[in-house]
Amino acid sequence: MNVDSNTEPRLQFGAEKSASGSDPQHHPESITEKDVIEKGPNLGSNIDGSLNLRSFVRLFQCEICHKILRQPLTLPCGETLCRSCLPSIYERQNISYPKQPNRRKGFVCPFRSCEGQEHSLADCNPNITLANILTVTDAVLSSDVNTSLDANQDIILSDSSLLESSTNLLEVYTSAKQGLLHFDSDFLSQVDGRGPLSKADLHIQRQLLVNLLCSIRPELDCQVCYCLLRLPITTSCGHTFCESCLRKVRDHSNLCPFCRRSLSPYQSTSEPKASRRLRVLSSNLFPHDVATRDEQAAEDAQNDIHHIPIFACAMTFPGVPMFLHIFEPRYRAMLRKVINDGSRSFGMVSHRQGAPPSADGDFDAPFARYGTMLYVTNLQMFPDGRSLIETTGTYRFKILSYIWQDGYPMAKVERIEDIAYADEENMEAAERMLNTTPIDSISLASLSHLSTQELHQQGLEFVNTMRNDSTGWFTDRVLNTYGQPPQDPAIFPFWVATLLPVHEREKYLVLVSTSVRERLKLVMVWIRSMQQRSWLPAGGLGGSCIIS
Repeated sequence: MNVDSNTEPRLQFGAEKSASGSDPQHHPESITEKDVIEKGPNLGSNIDGSLNLRSFVRLFQCEICHKILRQPLTLPCGETLCRSCLPSIYERQNISYPKQPNRRKGFVCPFRSCEGQEHSLADCNPNITLANILTVTDAVLSSDVNTSLDANQDIILSDSSLLESSTNLLEVYTSAKQGLLHFDSDFLSQVDGRGPLSKADLHIQRQLLVNLLCSIRPELDCQVCYCLLRLPITTSCGHTFCESCLRKVRDHSNLCPFCRRSLSPYQSTSEPKASRRLRVLSSNLFPHDVATRDEQAAEDAQNDIHHIPIFACAMTFPGVPMFLHIFEPRYRAMLRKVINDGSRSFGMVSHRQGAPPSADGDFDAPFARYGTMLYVTNLQMFPDGRSLIETTGTYRFKILSYIWQDGYPMAKVERIEDIAYADEENMEAAERMLNTTPIDSISLASLSHLSTQELHQQGLEFVNTMRNDSTGWFTDRVLNTYGQPPQDPAIFPFWVATLLPVHEREKYLVLVSTSVRERLKLVMVWIRSMQQRSWLPAGGLGGSCIIS
């Protein structure tokens, strides 16, 4: 986000912002630059008094090269470094999924907090928000302070050693920029013994801080909620959003809300840990804003007890169409509700049959605990109230609690995400190196020697064979309805589970699995059993419903 010189960000703390304009006479509780200079620093708590000049500049330094960050990259662990400070890159072995550029290129994390873990180069995201902050910082510190200050900007400076230093901000920042100041250094030996700043220099120091804070603050706003970033997550395209905002966006779209580039459809928003550098910068420069934002988030969490309508009917999967005939009065009312409120979404779960699956735990209900959120893409209503609807599965969920309303369940749910790509890769590499199970057996372990991409490819070959043999569940009519086999290994098992005549309990394992590799292995066990005509007893892989 570029800083607009015409904007007037107001950094008031301790008093709510007024909507009456920017004229100071309408803001009796606001503090202007004149107040800061004339009355001294004991005016509030914008910059914490414990944040000295050295700590302030450290917020902008790279921990690796000790210079001011250049082209900052945020790593999967949440740490940030200069692009040029990336360690030596090497080729990673026994990894095939996900098939993305730079996925197999890796390095050992140089940060102590990461304890030498391996990262993929594909998971290192440019941090545009931090780059913008560095740009405006350079611009402010290189500007004519006496002419650049906006007198209408409100700011509060606490009794901070930033204003009592024997040197000035520009001097320390320049030293760090030239690499003369070690990241862990707590003092400046080259200025040791210098007396306090003169009154004129202290005046300039105050102006620099006011300009710098007023320029930085807008860059820390989330472009979804327009509030201070909370648990900032940087996407692969480099844009940063609140963790909760990005999660809500992904409930409706897999596009970046800023640049509209595609986000990984099965990548958890919490996988790339919140950018540690942005969190530290926010909490040190704007502690009052951070505290207010945390209080607001806590209130929102209490008030946002959102329940979704649940249709207990059949098992469905993400990315797969589902066609329904709605005729029961309770579900007709449910459909009207989701259409009228504009969400066009409801949860679908299967009826529970027999003993509860182990995945459901102690969940006591006449229906399954895990299901799929459906979005209504097409609706045809009849005069007698019945409806034919076409839906598409969007994401999986787990029911946390539910109540009955108008004859159908209303449930509080949490979205189910796949494990992190790094965990998926570690699983594949470990299995392929350690597997000793005979290849000709029909078990999950016997498939461990195959790469994730090989599992997917064998599944695609099976589908083509069945289609060429005109097998009932892979006829052209069925494929025209459900689409061609997905080329995405994450979705392929869901598509296969929708079409194959496999017991519901086996399909449920695919639904609840959070590993792409494990889902593919489950599907391949079914396929090998079918190829060898070795059907398991009832409750295993025996077919209970035939799609034709």
